[in-house]
Amino acid sequence: MKKFWIVVLILFSQSCKEIDSEQVESLITVIGISEIFINQKVDNQDISRKVIIHAPKDIIENKKYPVVFYLHGNGGLPTRGFILSDLVDSGEFIGVYPEGYKRSWNLGAGIESSNANDVEFIKMIVSELSNYSNLDLEKVYAIGNSNGSAMANQLALKTNIFKGIAPLASQLLLAQNPNTSTKPLSVYQICGSHDETIPYEGGLSSVGHIFKSSHESAYSWASAFNCDLNAEVQIINSDSIFTYNNCKDGNIIKFQRVENGNHGLNGNLRDKCYKIWEFFKQIN
Repeated sequence: MKKFWIVVLILFSQSCKEIDSEQVESLITVIGISEIFINQKVDNQDISRKVIIHAPKDIIENKKYPVVFYLHGNGGLPTRGFILSDLVDSGEFIGVYPEGYKRSWNLGAGIESSNANDVEFIKMIVSELSNYSNLDLEKVYAIGNSNGSAMANQLALKTNIFKGIAPLASQLLLAQNPNTSTKPLSVYQICGSHDETIPYEGGLSSVGHIFKSSHESAYSWASAFNCDLNAEVQIINSDSIFTYNNCKDGNIIKFQRVENGNHGLNGNLRDKCYKIWEFFKQIN
């Protein structure tokens, strides 16, 4: 008979243990902060890729928690996902923070160092997560920043995993084209009007990719999901928020223009994550 494992770690205080796939099959719950390692073949070599799983220390018995992936930017680390700590600790969801290979996400011919199959990697993570009894894999979301934002868009186009995504500081690449065969989901895109890295109006960027304009990106999602294409417009603290309603399967496409916003969206990323989670919660 297999042993049952319960992973219990206090923030940053205990050593992490690599868990192979056979052991993961025995996990029944996740509490606190833990790390798992996913084995993947890259360039004909087996590599071990880290994933942080961040759960409340006080788990409610028999509750199935939604899951929020946080995808760091180019050169970043998965610990950036701890920006979600307040929401996780209050029991809103369980965070999953994968590490990009060579600290980046592979989007093709850009400046990213990674040439890993990152769509496959995220699918492998979700497969491992299916072994935890307290995760609701019908409610999986992704927040991505910069390079991680473009990866979130890619995952929405190439998988059926996510109920909603929030791409921050990046819009769709020119080659990323949602269509009627794309699984409908909700999108909350946030772009800075004066982003020095990803051009707000689209075109070739310093990261080596060609982007749609920010407005075209949001419109592409809305058009693919049969939304009302007459966006509602709100002005909040000088930011313009465009909302496309009545989308297929009850989804919503929202686009926030951060006025005079740079690539860091003028800071306050934690506050933006709070608003994103409120958006995710209203999805049917």
